Formats: sequence, C-alpha cells, structure tokens
Amino acid sequence: MKVKDIMIKDVVTLSPDDTFYDIVDLFAEKKISGAPVVEKGKVLGLVSESDILKFVDEKNIMNLIEKEDKMLKEKASLKSKDLMTKNIICVSPNDDLSAVIKIIDEKDINRVPVVEKERIVGIITRADVVSVVSDYLTEHPAMRKMAFENVDETKLETNIDKLLLLVKMKGEISLSDAAKEFNVEKERIEKWAGVLEDYKMAKLKYPPFGDPKIVIIREKKYGRKK
Repeated sequence: MKVKDIMIKDVVTLSPDDTFYDIVDLFAEKKISGAPVVEKGKVLGLVSESDILKFVDEKNIMNLIEKEDKMLKEKASLKSKDLMTKNIICVSPNDDLSAVIKIIDEKDINRVPVVEKERIVGIITRADVVSVVSDYLTEHPAMRKMAFENVDETKLETNIDKLLLLVKMKGEISLSDAAKEFNVEKERIEKWAGVLEDYKMAKLKYPPFGDPKIVIIREKKYGRKK
C-alpha cells in the first residue's frame, strides 16, 4: 500500500503570516491538532498544539482568551512562521506506507506532509494509519483470527496499533497494566487510547474508583471524522 492510497488530499494549511489567534481559531473550527505552513504550495514547516502550548501555560489561558495580559498579547502577535517547527519530515505519495509508519513511530509524530515536485499534495496522520490497520484486522479473516487467538504471530508497525491489538485480545485493560506492557508512562498510554477512542476502535472508561480502563468496541464503527 502506498501513501497516496490513504493520504488526505484536501489539506488544511496555514500561511506564514497567520497569527496566533488565526491558528487557534482554525484548529478549533476544523477540529485538528496541527497543520503545515505553506507558501505558494511549498511546505515551510508545521504548527501543532504542542507548539502553541509552548507559549501558553494553564494558569494564563483565561488571560489569553480575554486578551488582558500584556505578555500574552505579545506572544499572541507571533505568527505561524515564528511558531512553526522547521525542517520537518515529508514523504512522497509513492512511498510505501510501511516506511511512513516507521517514521511516525520512531519520531513520535502525528502527521507527515506529502510532497510531490516540492509542492504539498496531501497529508498523512497517525490516526489515518491506525484506521487502515484496524480495518484490515477487522475485514481480513486470517488476521482477525490471529489478533484474537495468537498475538505473537501478528506484527504491527506502531505502538498505537500494538495497543489496539492488546485490547482486542484482552477485551479491556487498565492504563497501568498497559503502561507496564509498553514500559512507558501511563499518560502516554492514555494519549494513545484517546486516538483509538476518537476513531471508535476502543473506549476509555473512568470508574469512580480505581484505574481507568481501555475497553474494545467490537461493533464496527470505523472511519475518519468528517
């Protein structure tokens, strides 16, 4: 499978001169957490929620919204070109999907612009990859059998995919137990589980007492948000 087979072609982009408030408004309107900065079709960088949060701390969020804090006003005057991460990784539409999965996993990034002849033609996200892998596991009888009966025989490419497979095998698992399985902090497991929840592959359950659990959704409701 190639990148062009699953990439989003209608890419939401930012211009280099979009302001902090333009970016926040766009992310809220489009329900996205990041976008490439593009000028004349060429990708200059990428702005994500983490780039925004570098300039805003929790205690000052209301001040930022109300535009009452002088320092935050100065920060909010920054533009995409000031906030963006430069020298980002881009891929070609004809690259193998497996190579992109490896990049997303090893670099721990959520989105990769797709570029052809130095112009942006699409974007591929971690959630797109998870959705495709999940559909394959669900629709392919042999893969589905292995996923539920013999996890060792199935090799998936990303940690989120592995988490999905683990939850499918067990039916449910606590965040703490999953964190031990992956040898990472519980907060990272919760973040991965949030991706699965967004795409209706699993659900996070927060009981009144005890550890939150990730529960598999067995009814097929997959697909990207529109």
